[in-house]
Parts: sequence; C-alpha cells; structure tokens
Amino acid sequence: MNRARPVETLLAALASFTVALPLLTLFDSNAWVRPTLLVIVVLAGVGLALRSLSASALQVVLGQLVVGFLVVSWVHGRGHLYYGVLPGPDTVRTFGILLGEAQQTVMAYSVPVPTERGVIVAITMLVGITALATDAIAVTLRLPALAGLGLLTAYLVSATNSGEGLSWKYFVLPFACWMGLVATQGIASVRRWGTSVPRSSDGNEHDPVLGVAGTARLLGAAALALAVVVPAVVPHLPTTYLADGLGRSDSGRGGGSVQLNTTIDLRNSLESQSQEPVISYTTSTSSPAPLRVAILTDYRRGEWRTRFDADDVVQGGTEPVVGADDVKRTEVKVDVNENRLQAPQIALPTPLRSVDLDGVPLRRNFVGGYEVDRSRGEYSVTYSELAPREQDFAAGGGEPPGADQGIFTELDSDGILRLSELVDSVVPEDATPLETARLLQAHFRSSQYTYSLQLPTPTDPVSGRTMMSDPLTNFLVSRTGYCVQFATAFVMAARLKGIPARMAIGFLPGSFTNGGYTVRGADAHAWPELWFPRLGWTRFEPTPGVQSGAAPTYSLIPTEAAPTASPTASGTTAAPTPTLSERPDSDAGAVQDDPTATAGPLGWVRDNLLTIAVVIGIVLSLLLLPVAAWMRRRRMRLDARDDAERVEAEWASLISRLGDIGIAPPVGSTPRQAGARLTHDAILSGDSKAAMGRIVDTVERARYAPPHTPIDDVSGDARTVWRAAVSARQRSDQARAYLVPSDGVRQWNDAKDAALDWPRRAWLRLRRR
Repeated sequence: MNRARPVETLLAALASFTVALPLLTLFDSNAWVRPTLLVIVVLAGVGLALRSLSASALQVVLGQLVVGFLVVSWVHGRGHLYYGVLPGPDTVRTFGILLGEAQQTVMAYSVPVPTERGVIVAITMLVGITALATDAIAVTLRLPALAGLGLLTAYLVSATNSGEGLSWKYFVLPFACWMGLVATQGIASVRRWGTSVPRSSDGNEHDPVLGVAGTARLLGAAALALAVVVPAVVPHLPTTYLADGLGRSDSGRGGGSVQLNTTIDLRNSLESQSQEPVISYTTSTSSPAPLRVAILTDYRRGEWRTRFDADDVVQGGTEPVVGADDVKRTEVKVDVNENRLQAPQIALPTPLRSVDLDGVPLRRNFVGGYEVDRSRGEYSVTYSELAPREQDFAAGGGEPPGADQGIFTELDSDGILRLSELVDSVVPEDATPLETARLLQAHFRSSQYTYSLQLPTPTDPVSGRTMMSDPLTNFLVSRTGYCVQFATAFVMAARLKGIPARMAIGFLPGSFTNGGYTVRGADAHAWPELWFPRLGWTRFEPTPGVQSGAAPTYSLIPTEAAPTASPTASGTTAAPTPTLSERPDSDAGAVQDDPTATAGPLGWVRDNLLTIAVVIGIVLSLLLLPVAAWMRRRRMRLDARDDAERVEAEWASLISRLGDIGIAPPVGSTPRQAGARLTHDAILSGDSKAAMGRIVDTVERARYAPPHTPIDDVSGDARTVWRAAVSARQRSDQARAYLVPSDGVRQWNDAKDAALDWPRRAWLRLRRR
C-alpha cells in the first residue's frame, strides 16, 4: 500500500479549499483566494512527501507546520524577514498587528467586509490551519470521520454569519470531498478484512466490498439530500456565531455582550431582527426617550463616522442644564438593571443630567458623545424631558461646540445637487429652521417613501437605465430605505438650509413588559439631531412609522397653520409636500420599523410568502396518506350493497388500523379467534372489550346468517375499540398510525396502478372499436 496516500491527500486538500469558498459571500474581494490556495497546496505536498519518508505522524505534522509558516511569512511578511528568507520576532509582531487590524475590521463592518491586508492574512492562516488539521487527522492519522468536525466548524463560520442562507452548492462541494475521503479509506479498510470471497451461481467471484459500498453510497446520498432540503425549508436563523454577522462583537444569544455598529451600514443590526435583550430598565415616565449610543458628524462617500475621541471625564457624573432656563423641563429617572452593551459604548437618554456608574468613569468627546472604560450591568441615569414651545425654537443665540469648524454644516458633494432640488421644492425660501425641519420630516414620512431593509438599484426616471450612484442619490431616486437613509437625507437637507445637524445612533425605547422596558437587538435605530440655541440638540424622526410610535409632538406641523410648498423646480426629481391628510402625524397611519410589518398582516404575508408556501406544502404532504385512507374506507362503505358487506368493510378497516399500531390477528383465523387475539394484544377491557365482542358476533352473523337478516351497524363499536387500542400505544406508534396508515398506502398504490394501466386499457378499447 502506498504510505503517501496521494488520493486521500488530494481529497483532503479539496475539502479544505471548498469549505472556505463561502467566505466569498462575506468579503468584498477574493484577494484571499490565491495565497490561501497556495498554502493548501504546499501543505498537501509536504504531507505527501513526509509520509513517504517517515511513518511518524508527529514528524509529518511538525514538518507541515514549519513549512506552512514559512510560506505564509514569505507571502505576507515581506520586509520583516531575516535576510529576506527567515521569519523572526519582527515577523511575529507584524502578524500580530495585522491580525488585530483584521479583528477590528470584522467587528466594525457588516457584510460585505473590506478585504484589507490584515483580513487576507487572517483568512490565509485560518484556512491553512483547517487544511493542516484536515490532512493530519484524515490522512496521516487515518481518521476521516473525525476530520469532518473541523470542516463543519469552518463551514459554520461562514454559514452563520451570512445575512441570507448560503447556496446549497457551498455545502455540496466540501461534503462530497469529505464523503470521498471517508469512502476511500473505508473501502481500503474493508478490503483488509479476513473473509472468504463468495462465488455466484455462474462461478464468477464477487467483490465483498460492493455490498458495503452500495449501502454507504445510499446513506451518503440520503444524508446529502437531507442536508440540502432541510435548510431550504427552514428559514435562515439570526446570525449568532461570530460577531453577529460581522457587524457586532460578541453574540448576545447566550447572554454575551453586544456592540452596535456605528458605521453607515446599520442594516446588519436591523436585519437580524434579534429578539435577545440588550438593555432592561425601569423609568419614571410613560414615554421614555431613545437611548443614544454614539454621535456621528462626518459623512464621506456614503459612510458616517466621527473623528473625536472621548477623553474628557465627566466629573461627578453630572452634566449642566441644556438650553435656556425658561424652557419647561421634567427630570426623568432611568434605572438600568441589565446591560449587555459592550464597552466603550453606553446607552444613555438625552439631554443627560447625571449618571451613576458605581465608580466607572464616564468620558465625553468634543461633540457630546459618551463612552465608558468598562461595561456596567447596572447603572442609573437622570435626563431632562423637554416640553418646548414655538418660541423656544427661535433663531439666534449660541452655536454648538465645533460649529466654527464647520463640523455640523459640511456637505459631501455626492447627491447634493439632487437633494438641493428636492429641498427647494419642499421648503419655502422664507421658512424658519423649525418650519424647515417640520416640512422635511413630513415629506420623508409621507406615503411617497417606503421603509425597507432591501435597498433597490434605482433607475433613471427619464432613460430607465440602471443608476450606480452614491447611496444618497440612490435613496432619493428609489425613495426606499431604512432609518440610516432617511436620517442621512434629513441631516444633509438641514445642513443645506444652514441648520447644524448630525446623526445619532442608538436604540428605540423598547417594549414595556412586567413594569419595565426591554430593548432588543431589533430596536437598533438612527435618527437626526438639529441644533436650536434655546434647546440644544433636538431629535427629529424622518423614518416612516418607527417602533416608538409617532414623531415628537414639537416636530409635527400644526393642523391650523400648515405652510405650503413652493412650486417644484424639477418635476422629475422632487415630489410635492404632503397635505395635512397625508402627513403621518399620529400612530394611526404609522407602521412599525420592522420590515415584516411594513403593510400590516398583508405585508407580513407577502414578505414571508415562500416560508408560508413551504409550511403549507409540508402540511399537505403529511395529510396525503391520512386523507387517502379516509377516502378508501368511505368508498368501501359506500360500495357495500347491503348491511352484511358494510359490516365486512368495517371489520376490514378495523383490522387494518390495528395493524398500523402493530396488532394483527393470526393469518387465516376465524372472526372469533381474531377477536380473542386482538382483545389480548390491544389490552382491551370494559366497554372496549364488550365492543369487540359485539363486533365479532355481528361479523359472524353477517357471514353465516340467512340472506336479508337484519344486521346491526358496528361503526360505533369499531371507533370505541380503535380509540382504546391506540391510546395504550407509544406516541411513535400513534403518530405512525395517523400519518402513515396502511389504507392510505393501498389507496395510492391503487391510484398509481390505475394511472399506469390506463394507457393499456385505452389502447384495448380503441382496438375493439
């Protein structure tokens, strides 16, 4: 036997490479494929060579490990090698930095993740380790079944982090390679069994492996079919394996911590619709404010971020009063009793007055965002609930910190021209800042826009061609998006009108249960904040139908005086301002910030149509045999010409149904012998035993009594016997009897035979004619 095992080595290498292919769905580039494939080929070749030279598994694995690290160093560590060849401490230090950068990238971005150098190094190393483990376990140690666990783990890294279910092809390829590996070694092991070779009647020898191999192929095909069909039927579950879909840090499913993605792409946090609690709290108000986590000020090339670090410690955990002294305000207390948000992030309502973190310092950045050094499971917060009047929004007064640097008025050139046309059509030139904000909010919350996590590719309204523009332009053209798109358009529109504006990222107040509020992962949200000198930073809500209900009262257009929009400058890009009847000023027309509730029950049905169809198909398939059995029994009763035949039909039906639960009379027994055996095996007593006796007497009378003798109906006694017999059996027997009745199988077989026999009978009738 060839100790190098080239076939098994090739299969192990193919399994290691194909199991990494799902990573193509997680990253925006396939730059990792070539170096990863090179490492896999080198590891396979080294293993092949070393196994042919040495029988020591330890020597083979150590040799592969050393050569593999050298190859990774030569590919990714150029400039950090001794004499340009040998790796050293500087190489290890460099790899540590690159792996740290890869971790930060994976935790900061959701799918598709930028394929930076650190990411490529990390993928190369991880896939290389998978290839080394697979080759060592499956080929060197000859334990291919155990190697499947490592391959399954590598597959789950991709499968559980994809926003949608992976294609079946990604599973079939590594599964086929692994099955080939198991089969190759299994057949070789069977051939070494000490057994005689049987001869057939024709004298030819038959390989004893063929029977075993046939059974193995059958089991493998069945397992493969099951693995492909089941994921297609079961909906894709929330991502919880690593970084919650590459958009969070530690998964919160089992009680771990959670980190909110603060980039422009909140889609991962929103789309997961995670129902795991993130924050639980009690409060003194019946309408709590959203919990802000971060403030984003810079918008560049479709992405929000902030460039300010939180380095200013809030002394004593107390903040000064925000806004003018004569603004009506109420102090609200919030007690957080469970917090899974990972440091440095902390969720706080605003405007903040004080916070008690039990000794953990609270840090503030230049624009008012807060961070902590370490997470606290419990903390207390007090904030001001403002009740502003119209005059409190008056212009004039102080500017926010950083206004002189243009932080809150900077505009990205992408999409500004189209946005400017829309703003001119919605907001009159002489509108005040408050009127501007109200009109913009009413416009974005109107029925002209659609909330959806699936962002369409917009088309030009004139030419109809697909437009590959920046995210802001895409949103203004398609008028479809989620909270980030609505808030971005609102902030940029406000800045166009000279109003300082910024983006806030956090959570909606959550749901009220058992005297407290629970904030879940699906409550992640983004909203704009505008600066008014007498109030400070003020929240508006342009996203249609958020989970918290209607927009803030002060942000709604008064019904008695609604400003009208000036004529639109371009009919192709801007829509008229909604009228009072069109404005979503209350919860009545609002839809929750949940894509499954976009259009009420009908919207949920439309979005889950495939799942509903699959469920209906499964239910119908389970009913096929029971319905067929019912039809067969009913037909037998209807086809009976007299009472005697109806009794025989009931008796045959009872015998068949009892056979479904493993109770059958002896072959050729008389009705009395069959009744005695069935009574004993079914453990009948009382009414059911008496019913069986009446059935036997009636069957004998139907068979042996003179013609036209009155025969009693035994259908009621048959039901009594059946219920007593089936209730005494195990649940598995009961399920089999109800779902796979033998009468149903016979009915389908009869239908199949009739369908197959129909052409022959039709041909005979045609010939006779």
